[in-house]
Amino acid sequence: MMKDTERDLADCVGAIYQAGAGDGSWLDVGDRICRIMDARRAVLVLGGSGGPRNLLMPPDGSESAYSAYFHARDPYAAKARYDFATARAHHLGNAKLGAELVAETELLRSEYYFDFARHHERRHVIGGMAGITEATPILVSRGDDAGAFDEIHVRLLRTLMPHVQRAIELRARLGREDEAVALTRAALDALPVGVSVVDAGLKIRFINDLARRYLAGPDSGLFSLRSGPYAGSGVYLAAMSREEAGVLRRLVASATSGGSGGAMRVTSRNGAVVALMVAPAPLGLANDVSGRDEGDAREPLALIILRPLNRKAVPQADMLCEMFGFSRAEAEVAIALSGGASAEDVARGRGVSLMTVRSQIRSILAKSEAENLRDFERTMATLGALVPQLR
Repeated sequence: MMKDTERDLADCVGAIYQAGAGDGSWLDVGDRICRIMDARRAVLVLGGSGGPRNLLMPPDGSESAYSAYFHARDPYAAKARYDFATARAHHLGNAKLGAELVAETELLRSEYYFDFARHHERRHVIGGMAGITEATPILVSRGDDAGAFDEIHVRLLRTLMPHVQRAIELRARLGREDEAVALTRAALDALPVGVSVVDAGLKIRFINDLARRYLAGPDSGLFSLRSGPYAGSGVYLAAMSREEAGVLRRLVASATSGGSGGAMRVTSRNGAVVALMVAPAPLGLANDVSGRDEGDAREPLALIILRPLNRKAVPQADMLCEMFGFSRAEAEVAIALSGGASAEDVARGRGVSLMTVRSQIRSILAKSEAENLRDFERTMATLGALVPQLR
């Protein structure tokens, strides 16, 4: 019997870590804890986007009622919050019988017991303490008909609690990493330049939306090449021109071997030109792309930034109105001038006199504090490069 219990504990510990890493089910953990403890219910409440919920039991009427109302009125949860706030180190990883946590007389008089616990097999309880920034106790319970727990059950739960604590820490850490990676990808997708991260062999480890669209376009001087006998072998960055492909390989080799990388131009068959800058991938971005821990050996990666040189990016009229206080007409004139139109072209296109357009140009230069139209065009080019790519 003792060997069976030890085996069940070992299996439960394995299930706890699998659940914490996202590779297993917390419901399986709850089922195993209930079997080991000869319990009816197990509770481990963690918050999420949908509010607090019990990870260890499948959702049913009692779990919904507990999460929605009785969780805030649970005297065991209140005691756990107090113990965690006042003596976290002492209580963390410990387990106690319910009567040591909440006096019987207090429990039996409570709204929690009278309206909820006695109806849902939560009469007898053992509580184990876990948590990172707030109390996250495990509560294991039985109904009146099953009898109370004893010290043997307390020792069993106490054996599991350090592993529950580490699994909660692992779950929180992985959640933060997933959120950071998602934010990194969203930010890179919004950039007005193409971004790709490649390894030393030009295998694409990340590519943002703009770069992906450029590679798929008919006027691209770059393309992605699938390599290897299997679909999962990898996708690699390549240049159409053999000479440019050689330059690209040299720049990436420099960036991934301690050098600074460099810059180059890539020209497509129809004459479209794109500028490429190759540099060592920043540490934080490399970590997000590779998914490695900071203490692990890192694969050197290169950051490639690309931007078509013959495509003018012009800020929107609303942006100019907000930034410089332009009127709508002035903003539209400014955009036309940045597109290469002359004052005469703008006057004809807008159906106004040349004098009106020249007056608007003087107002544009004054409000933007530009010395002349060439100075203002440089300002417009800078602003155009900052415009996010919104889908």
